[in-house]
Amino acid sequence: MTILVSYSEIALKSRYVRNHLERSLAQDIVNLLRRHGYENAKSHRRYGRIFIEGVPNEAADIVRKVFGVANVMPSTKVDTGYEAVLDEIVNEAKREMKEGEGFAVRPKVVGEHDFDSRDLSYEGGSRVMAALKNRNIHVDLTKPDITLYAEVRDKEAFIYSQIVKGVLGLPYNTQGQAVGLFSGGIDSPVAVWMLMKRGVGVLPLFMDQRPFVGDSYVERAITAFKHMANYVPRSSYKLYAAPMGDVMQRITETEEPRFTCVMCKRSMYRIAEEFAKRYEALAVITGESMGQVASQTLSNMYVLSSSIQLPILRPLVGLDKIEIEDIARVIGTYNLTAKSTEGCKVVPEGPATRSRIEIIEELETDLDLVALCKEAAAGISVIAEA
Repeated sequence: MTILVSYSEIALKSRYVRNHLERSLAQDIVNLLRRHGYENAKSHRRYGRIFIEGVPNEAADIVRKVFGVANVMPSTKVDTGYEAVLDEIVNEAKREMKEGEGFAVRPKVVGEHDFDSRDLSYEGGSRVMAALKNRNIHVDLTKPDITLYAEVRDKEAFIYSQIVKGVLGLPYNTQGQAVGLFSGGIDSPVAVWMLMKRGVGVLPLFMDQRPFVGDSYVERAITAFKHMANYVPRSSYKLYAAPMGDVMQRITETEEPRFTCVMCKRSMYRIAEEFAKRYEALAVITGESMGQVASQTLSNMYVLSSSIQLPILRPLVGLDKIEIEDIARVIGTYNLTAKSTEGCKVVPEGPATRSRIEIIEELETDLDLVALCKEAAAGISVIAEA
């Protein structure tokens, strides 16, 4: 068995960039397969395709999760002889077609052969009809229930009928690294996944706000992280945590509690920026969505962004909660992150929705928050690995 992989955006790049991205994608596929126990997985590139060998066709469900993959086609490889190709088209039909279904044969012949696509289409259809006449099948070239594909190359041919949609995007970590604020709620895994999909390598950072949140808050984050690790084409993946309890305690001493959430989030950004310096990460990723909560108004986002020099990437900013939840369901994190946990104990009754930088900076200076954030960043450690 051979799994064929196609890509979309990579094909639009210059020759040099395309070659680099193709190599990265091929290696990522093998890495993720081996991460899931397929130690014999191997890949090679030809004809604008990536070919995966040494794995069963069921592994297509893993391959489709690799960032940069457009389509996955579990196939059977045969030689390019006319009869060999036709025989396998019939075999594929026997395996996949059900009673009364309509089908089409879609061959593609590349290179020099003593037959062309029209020959395979006509003769393949005739032989399938003859072989499966007891199933009452029929030809349907408009909306077939099953399409039988045959890709005939120079020295080998691939027959398949299933095309599994991939996640698209660019190969992981080909665009640089960023720190992803990872709370384990519904939003942050989606934000992290969306930037991973664009080729960003993500260092997930959890802000441990205990004792102002419960242990269930931490447990939920670890559970969500372990699921997200299934998308990362590396042999291991780590979740980091910053001890933020002292920072939170100091924020509770403010004379302006309505700014608690803004100062808390600015502190998270500062800690993330310090952490980013260790790994030369180029940005901070957050799960903020415009207007979703009090700290995520445009006015407050402006104030939040002024707290650090690194760019802040907000992939969810234009999505509403329903759209975010839909993506969470697609990537498999919704049921893990929708679980209720003990909420933050310092959220004010009337949080500010329109903050001013000069006021916030004065409050932070009085509380000496910048120094505390550096201390918290120095205490960052790994709390989970998958």
